[in-house]
Amino acid sequence: MQEEETLAKANRSFRFAGLIVSAIKKLSRSAVSVEGEEKLRANPTLFVVNHFTRFETGLLLHILYKHNGQMAHSLADNGLFKGKFGQYLESVGAHPLNMPGRDEKMISELMKGSHNWVIFPEGSMIKNKKVMHDGQLQLHLESKVIAPHTGASVLALKTFLMKEQYKRAIADNNEQLINYYQDTYDLRGPGDLSPLDLCIVPVNITYYPLRPGKNLLSTGVQLWVKDLEPKLEEELLVEGKILLQESDISISFGHPIDVRSFSKPYRRLFAYLLPFLPASKKMDWMMKLMRHRLTHKFMHRVYSRLSINMDHIVATALRYVPVQGLSETNFKQIVYLACLQIKKHNHRRVHRSIQDGIINLVADGVYPAYDSIMQLAIDEGVAFVKGGMVLVDHDNIQAPQPFHRMRLDNTTSVLANEFEVMKWAVKIIKKLVKLSPEKLSLQVADAVIERDRSIYENERMRSYIKGESKNREVGKPQFLRGHTNKPGIVLIHGFLASPGELSQLAEHMNQKGYGVYIVRLAGHGTHATELKEVSLSGWVESVQRGYAVLSHYHQKVVLAGFSAGALLALLQGASQLQKLSAIIIINPALFLQQKSSKLSPMLNRWNQLLKGLSVEAGSLPYLENEAQYPDTNYDKIYVSGLARLIELQEACSEKLVQITAPLLVIQAEGDPVVEPGSAQEIIDKVSSKQKSLEYLQLQQHVIVRDEGSVDTFYFIDKFLDKLMRTHNDN
Repeated sequence: MQEEETLAKANRSFRFAGLIVSAIKKLSRSAVSVEGEEKLRANPTLFVVNHFTRFETGLLLHILYKHNGQMAHSLADNGLFKGKFGQYLESVGAHPLNMPGRDEKMISELMKGSHNWVIFPEGSMIKNKKVMHDGQLQLHLESKVIAPHTGASVLALKTFLMKEQYKRAIADNNEQLINYYQDTYDLRGPGDLSPLDLCIVPVNITYYPLRPGKNLLSTGVQLWVKDLEPKLEEELLVEGKILLQESDISISFGHPIDVRSFSKPYRRLFAYLLPFLPASKKMDWMMKLMRHRLTHKFMHRVYSRLSINMDHIVATALRYVPVQGLSETNFKQIVYLACLQIKKHNHRRVHRSIQDGIINLVADGVYPAYDSIMQLAIDEGVAFVKGGMVLVDHDNIQAPQPFHRMRLDNTTSVLANEFEVMKWAVKIIKKLVKLSPEKLSLQVADAVIERDRSIYENERMRSYIKGESKNREVGKPQFLRGHTNKPGIVLIHGFLASPGELSQLAEHMNQKGYGVYIVRLAGHGTHATELKEVSLSGWVESVQRGYAVLSHYHQKVVLAGFSAGALLALLQGASQLQKLSAIIIINPALFLQQKSSKLSPMLNRWNQLLKGLSVEAGSLPYLENEAQYPDTNYDKIYVSGLARLIELQEACSEKLVQITAPLLVIQAEGDPVVEPGSAQEIIDKVSSKQKSLEYLQLQQHVIVRDEGSVDTFYFIDKFLDKLMRTHNDN
């Protein structure tokens, strides 16, 4: 390969430094993720990178080394190159900005393809991340606002044009020019040139979460050095925290810019209109014309490659909160909808902080990623939550801070600044903030329904097998609108089943005017193989989506579940939901008749061990199941799914005492699947003041459909009628 022929291999010092970096990574709690490695080419490459921390130079050099085993060179601050440490930096590929012959060395190595180069075109760390002004790229530095430096684009253009002129001089046998280029750029002949053209690769480095503060590194240095310079202290508090806390460092390589292709229209234009210009003059004029356009092109790509996270969305939303404030409920709705709409655009990779569990924002749940950035804003005096209202100190969030204090004193603004370049995403947030509370609620409900159905369809397509997968109408989640003055009822089916299991009960409730949402638990209603990868959190989120829909249409919500679904109703009901009116559970699967089910976690671990060893013999992935209703239930029980059921039983048992809502328990005395004693255990442990247990003289487990459902429906109607009378009296 060409890269093996031209790129220099890493020297011993560089490899030793790599070992040090690896050791630091093991001690650090940070995780480095890389996106876009497939965009890296064998061509000589100029990497242009945003600059926020000092350790980025070494980090990126070693990421590149890990990718292709070759060294790259970079530029670093002059002040670091002192004594032995300076010599060491040079040995691992870093060079000072004021290095004699710097540009000639860089052009030479890029022409030859012996080394790639990493450059931070901003010229210094942009600690405030403020790179936009009046919609244009403008760098807000310590004492001035300037357009992005064009040095990197001049370097790239010079490298390409000089290489072309050198080849032209050889073709023309122009000895004077040949000698000039060979002397200036350390060339011995055309064989030294890389056969591949130069390209520019934009790189973005994003940090999450950004929470400056005391850390082991800053404390250790302060013990040794009593009078730290404020600038150094700030860097230790910010960058030490990134390295030593649980931070995600996301590195994203953008689409390469081919310098030949970029410059082609300009070269043609000059060749056609100004053929009489001397070559040197023509090159100067072309570079003056191209450098700003090229700089804008790659800088925009650098900034727009950031990994979008919860900090960006919340910090930006706070900037547009009106003076009178917003209710915290509405603010969370805005953040939730912004997360969904930004992900739907699919313009950029989104961080896991806006992927996993964001339904909690609109389902009365706890979402740590949201709570963390809100607490930061409150601590910095940017935002306040008072009487259920989110209020913002706009003077504080917009006020310029001292450049070397910005990352410490107003991190919230730094995060919002970083996101400004994502104009399309900022526009989404601004539009959402202007919506009325009523429109926000309806949009949230519609978005959750769409999201729930999308998750189902994706899961169904992933595992679809003709003749085995469940019918779409049976498996999909269902929403039946009702009267908003009545409670909405969330129905949760059992283990191995699907929403179709509860369709008769749903229709019965809906005919009485109740709004109903039949939840589809993750891994259900499609194909049994989906149970191999299910998680308890996935089931909980399925229930949360149902609650979120109905809580945005109804003032009161009832959670009703059958079998395993009953446990999920209890688990969700223990979280003190604001609109929770009551809980109804039917044949709750707290204890199973089949004691061997307790072995499922052990069997699951055994299967995982064999899988890790690539051994298939001896594994027991599933058991056959004779379903009472095969139209809605799976005919296989995957051991990993059964292990999640045991996990659900344990989680539910721990939370029973926290349940205070009115509770109805219905239990078939002859249930062959669930121990009837489960019902009494639940009644004894919950803290509900209003609770009742109804036993039915039935010898079956499924009592929510067909002939076994009459008495079940009767007791549910009776319970809800009494609940409605109580609400009306209050």
